[in-house]
Amino acid sequence: MCRTRKATGVLVSRAAWRAVVRRDRHYDGQFVYAAVTTFIYCRPSCPARTPQRRNTLLFRTARDAERQGYVACLRCHPQSSFTPAEHRILAALHYIDAHLDRVITLKTLSHVSGLSPHHFRETFKKFVGLSPKSFCDARRISGFKNLVRAGEPVSSACYEVGFGSSRSLYEKARLGLGMTPAAYQRGGRGVHVRFVICASPSGPVLIARTRLGVCAVLFGRNDRVLVEGLRKEFPNASVERQSPVKWKAAAISGLDEDPLVLKLPMSLRQRVMQAKLINILN
Repeated sequence: MCRTRKATGVLVSRAAWRAVVRRDRHYDGQFVYAAVTTFIYCRPSCPARTPQRRNTLLFRTARDAERQGYVACLRCHPQSSFTPAEHRILAALHYIDAHLDRVITLKTLSHVSGLSPHHFRETFKKFVGLSPKSFCDARRISGFKNLVRAGEPVSSACYEVGFGSSRSLYEKARLGLGMTPAAYQRGGRGVHVRFVICASPSGPVLIARTRLGVCAVLFGRNDRVLVEGLRKEFPNASVERQSPVKWKAAAISGLDEDPLVLKLPMSLRQRVMQAKLINILN
């Protein structure tokens, strides 16, 4: 049994202890645990050696632990909203969005994050659900679409979002366009678009695709707003709503979010989910 002090707000439960043993990141922010032998407190996902249960106290917040004289762990920084590893991936996500017009290499992102290339790639994939390259490609296609809808010619838009050539753009067209760049510029004329609307942790999401692949992932307040957004993006396409049952299994895996993603600002969180769905459903 864990030692308890009811007056200090210590939280003891089997579920909490299992989270500590498993280093479950989904419980970060729900409580912290402290070792009475070292007077150090940690977040549930801390990679440090787990103390024996009889020497462990669980507190609701970092502040509660500090009021009792415990000191924050220097490995997991439990007093912060993000873990050190999450901060590194967050820096890479912001860098990618701010530098889509440049060549973004694994070496560059490794430098930005402060991790080795291999460690960064594996950590990024674990947290985001995609490889850095797949995420970059999805974000470039999204940027390309924004420019074309704003009236930018296909030839110049592809360079402005970091595609080194029109050939590179056409090779990636299946990833989020679902049609040729020229067809997208024409508002989807002659293209049949099928879509579904699903519930997600970030709100309703519309997923649309053609016979060539996913052409849109949209977020909005309700079904009406989402459908209006789709028709605005593809004013010249034929549009058909379908039951989400056919896409349910794949969509569910794309809608699953890592604890890091759940803590991101909503706009960035939706961009991550958009990139995941595009890759999973294509």
